[in-house]
Amino acid sequence: MNEYFYVSPDEVGPHRLTVGGEEARHIARVLRHKKGDKVVFVDGSGVEYECFLMAVADNAVTAQINSRRRKTNEAIKRVTLAQAVPKGQRMDFVVEKGTELGLYAIIPLLTERSVVKADERTAPPLPGYEDDAEGHKLERWKRIAVAAMKQSLRSLLPEIAPFTGFEALLQRADDYDLVLMADEGERKHSLKAALAATKHEVRKVLCVVGPEGGFTDREQALAREKRAHVISLGPRRLRSESAGILLATLALHELGELG
Repeated sequence: MNEYFYVSPDEVGPHRLTVGGEEARHIARVLRHKKGDKVVFVDGSGVEYECFLMAVADNAVTAQINSRRRKTNEAIKRVTLAQAVPKGQRMDFVVEKGTELGLYAIIPLLTERSVVKADERTAPPLPGYEDDAEGHKLERWKRIAVAAMKQSLRSLLPEIAPFTGFEALLQRADDYDLVLMADEGERKHSLKAALAATKHEVRKVLCVVGPEGGFTDREQALAREKRAHVISLGPRRLRSESAGILLATLALHELGELG
């Protein structure tokens, strides 16, 4: 079975790289890799390194770089998900599965009906991360994204953006070729229809999903002013995090990025 390890770009030199912390402990203590073993590292910026281990210890692992490859297992089209943050730990699911699917970025979204605040603490710390005791949401989600990137054999780590308000998000709508906003009150317009109505090439897509109570009429009006396509995800009512993953999956599929 292939296994990827994460190395920060600033830990990579011209001919060798070094990792410490939890990643070094995992390589040395859990997987019991030895000097001379061939392993693969990814730096989250799209580069994959095939390496031979030179020194292995619990606190640091050094490897000789044999080859480099760019953008392996990555989507050409960039799909970003702006997800209204649900209660509890359900955003963990969005980050993990969105990373596995191939999202380019994930934006924790705050809307008029959001019940989660940016400064709230999340539930228990992640196992193995002693410095996560306070449970800061963004740091937690970044760690989940790193783990999901390695598990899914990606080379690009999705950006986990800062908490963003709905109106601030719309101010960046022109950065995307297509903006899709799922709303359970919409019954006619579909993602396929939105793509068919787009006359230019679509390479960057923003998917927007609201909280359990949905978007307000004011938010929908603001989105339409920015030429967002308000679409249906079908007749069944979905939880917010389910809607986010479904919309992202459909977008990637329609863009030809899921095989």
